[in-house]
Amino acid sequence: MISVLIVDDEYLIRSLIRNSVRWEAYGMEVVGEAGDGESALSFIRTFQPQIALVDINMPILNGLELAQKVREGNYKTHIIFLTGYRDFEYAKQAVTYQAFDYLLKPIDADELAETLIRLSGQIAREQRLVDHVQKIEKQSDRGKRLLRERFLRRLVFGRMHMTQQQLTEQMRRLEISLEPRNLAVMVVELDLTDRNEDDGLYVYAVLNMLEELLEASGSFSHIEGISEIDNCAVVLCNADGEGRELCRLLREAWQELTGIVGEHFPFTLAAGVSRRYQGYDRLGTAMQEAMDALGEKFYHSDRSLFFQSEAPVQTGNLSIFKSFNFEELQLHIHSGEREEGLQIFREFFRQLREEQAPEAVSKMAAMGLAAVLYSLSAKYELPPEIMQSDGESVSRRIDKSCTCDEMERVLTDCYNRLMDWLQESRKVSKLVHMAKEHIQQNYTSSDLSLKKIAAAVFAAPAYVSSLFKKEMGLSVTEYITVCRMQRAAELLHSRPDSSLTAISEQVGYTDPYYFSRCFKRYYGVTPSKFLFSHAQQEPAGDERRERRDEGGTLQN
Repeated sequence: MISVLIVDDEYLIRSLIRNSVRWEAYGMEVVGEAGDGESALSFIRTFQPQIALVDINMPILNGLELAQKVREGNYKTHIIFLTGYRDFEYAKQAVTYQAFDYLLKPIDADELAETLIRLSGQIAREQRLVDHVQKIEKQSDRGKRLLRERFLRRLVFGRMHMTQQQLTEQMRRLEISLEPRNLAVMVVELDLTDRNEDDGLYVYAVLNMLEELLEASGSFSHIEGISEIDNCAVVLCNADGEGRELCRLLREAWQELTGIVGEHFPFTLAAGVSRRYQGYDRLGTAMQEAMDALGEKFYHSDRSLFFQSEAPVQTGNLSIFKSFNFEELQLHIHSGEREEGLQIFREFFRQLREEQAPEAVSKMAAMGLAAVLYSLSAKYELPPEIMQSDGESVSRRIDKSCTCDEMERVLTDCYNRLMDWLQESRKVSKLVHMAKEHIQQNYTSSDLSLKKIAAAVFAAPAYVSSLFKKEMGLSVTEYITVCRMQRAAELLHSRPDSSLTAISEQVGYTDPYYFSRCFKRYYGVTPSKFLFSHAQQEPAGDERRERRDEGGTLQN
């Protein structure tokens, strides 16, 4: 609605004007009245109505003087003068003060309405012009911001091939204040549960809040941000001061930011921080470091802020690929030994967390573990839902896992579902249980045989063989071999100085050469190569956790 002020020193005239026009029909409303020019000027200063119907001949401050002050104050109020015949000459002066029009008293309602309609058309045209100018200004500001972000994005991703001088000049032109000293990068990731059109606004909001908090700390300056990188905000800044103090200030700012986000927004945050570098050309290195540091969240779901200076070295190689015994897991599943199988899972993920390889490598290792479960599920013809989690395949859930903890839960739950189904679908008979116990107690004997096992459980050899194979998924001979090979591997690992003959005799083989062939058939390598490969896989704990010391650091 267009706002209208009526100014006249006679109440009856103000009332007549107010009641003679159907204001709402013209998209207008009377927002105030004034009995003199001074009161009218005070109202205009405070509320800035779009139209003022002003009597020329008033006390204190006449209409012309009011119009002059309105123009001097650059108020956007359009004035229509009201004048009697005696004041007609004054009306001509209204042109000087850019009045829209003037009307003679007594006021004709139709003439007033026609004048108001014309003025409302002019106001609409002026508003469209203002909107257009604001749009152009906004586009100009947005265009400049996009150019800045595009330049910074190319710079941090190593796609800017310029000399230091050229970079400095380009930054000056784009009004980027970042200086080439003590440069640090922070990558903030938004974990959005439901993606929608507001995601970009969320990233922009987080970036603005973080910039304000860092500036308030006093040690981070010339802060620049990049908001249009998927669901991440990137902060570039100059970080001046002692390393540990900078880390403390950054943690305080981060705690405040995550508190605000947790209270008001539907997402969580995690961030990685690079060390400090000198020179614009090192921003690409700093960006990669910040992203690597952010990758630590995969192993630490209890934290959300990660510093590259505190990160362990990642080799990218997992010894777990060589050391993990998939056959042993299969045996425990075949045997219905749930807790023993769970212990293998725990050890598997303990090694993953200890080695802290890149996320993709860890997921590849987890896929190997899932492959064992898929294989057994197919062998036992289990229903498809056993290998599903929340309506998706286990392999898909592993690929989507954001943390190592989540990946462990997916696989452990799958393993428990598989074991539950097996336990419900088949119960290991007392006879097979007795046969297993006899084998486990006597596999070190070289003359252990199916006949002796059958005699120990008081059953015919053929019946024991058939029932054992049916319930265990392994023949009696295969089970004996598994027990012997697992014990042999333990002995090679714990007693590396023992002779091959001594070890073979301790696991039930009288011929060390035959033992060696059986070992290679089972493990794929000879006992000596097995011992050598395991010795190579055991670097010292301090070596695995050594810190990088190349370049600058936020933590001295």
